[in-house]
Amino acid sequence: MKKYTLLLIDDEPANLQKMHRTFVDQYNVHLAQTGEEALQVLKVHPVDAVITDQRMPRMSGIEFLDAARKEKPDLVRIILTGYADVNDLIEAINASKVHKYITKPWEPDELRMAVREALEKRELQRENERLAAELQAANERLRTENIILRRKAELEERARDIIYGGAEMENILKLLRRVTGTETTVLIQGETGTGKELIARFIHNESNRRDRIFIPVNCSAIPKELVESEFFGHAKGAFTGASQEKKGFFEMADGGTIFLDEIGEAPPELQVKLLRVIQEGEIMPLGYHQPKKIDVRLIASTNKNLRAEVEAGCFRQDLYFRINVFSVTIPPLRERTRDILPLADFFLKQFSTKLNRKVGHFKLETRQMLETYNWPGNVRELQNEIERLVLLAEPEKEIGPDLLSDHVRQRMRPSPPPDGNLKVAVQNLEEEMIRDTMERLNHNKSRVARALGISRQSLLEKLRRMHLPS
Repeated sequence: MKKYTLLLIDDEPANLQKMHRTFVDQYNVHLAQTGEEALQVLKVHPVDAVITDQRMPRMSGIEFLDAARKEKPDLVRIILTGYADVNDLIEAINASKVHKYITKPWEPDELRMAVREALEKRELQRENERLAAELQAANERLRTENIILRRKAELEERARDIIYGGAEMENILKLLRRVTGTETTVLIQGETGTGKELIARFIHNESNRRDRIFIPVNCSAIPKELVESEFFGHAKGAFTGASQEKKGFFEMADGGTIFLDEIGEAPPELQVKLLRVIQEGEIMPLGYHQPKKIDVRLIASTNKNLRAEVEAGCFRQDLYFRINVFSVTIPPLRERTRDILPLADFFLKQFSTKLNRKVGHFKLETRQMLETYNWPGNVRELQNEIERLVLLAEPEKEIGPDLLSDHVRQRMRPSPPPDGNLKVAVQNLEEEMIRDTMERLNHNKSRVARALGISRQSLLEKLRRMHLPS
């Protein structure tokens, strides 16, 4: 079988037949006497290379090759021309309309060699592109697996078992064990830093999917314009820059569990598509014409009041009902004070090992201050504080209260406001915490956001609400 197909164009029948005789033994050949006729051939037949005369009535060779390039960009384009047309040809070559030109009169062997070299060059380019795409896909796959494995290792290191000392978390875990063996969608609610992802991983590890992949995705961290591609994937050529097929988060999680963190931040476009995934168990990647079936356990989390978001028109009611099949709320650390010291001891041991620093235990006064501080940033803030203490502590010596951050050392749990308004009290404490951290970190907003365990965007919104420079 002949590997390549050529399209030969010349308005002179004798020249066309000469070209036909030159190539018919080695290639599949189509003939045309005008540019318009040749464009119709391109629409009907697969063609690898075109050879055209330059001077033809109505449509010149350059004009035809320009139109052919738009129709089939990777087509090898060769033109036959007289010396008088060379300047026009050079301009066309510079504009990528023509790959090669051959001056008349041409010899059959010369033309055959030119076509063979052009096709070989195209094959080499295609192979290089294929290898580059495979390498990029492999790198992307390794990067994804790396992120997942690193995140999993961090979480397992942080808590092979969920650390707690009071009844609140024990009751939550008992409740969760009723649904871990099912396929029920779970909604985890709670403030930022309470450990919602840890709870999601607990559900996965206790489920029938424990040996399959767990994909955590922060809905607020994906740029709006990339949402569809990141979550549902795309076909090669689906849009400018889509040089290869890409799997989205849902397809990567097929057979396992996907955890949609901060689902309340999902843009409306994503909410609509999430509803389809939950209802139909299928996704539609960009550039595809048929949906793909997937088998995924969905766990979602939010630090927002989703019911209030529904009433405000910011979150779809039908999606809310779909994800709120089984809901659990993780109390903030200030409401489970008996968990503070077990967590602090765990983090102390963890960071002593991780940072290779042999430090002593907490002094009694240090423990009292840790236990009586309000921890508006919850477990994440406590973790950051203990890491800081391990870095500052003297080897083998007990950790005294003087090493605690100023805001921890100087503030015991505040008395409630005279009117007993808890919301006002929490807001006041949050604002004080933000001010203190801004001062301590020289108003570096990125560092402040990391220290508080919130996103930079969330910090900027809070600063605006406090009428502070954002």
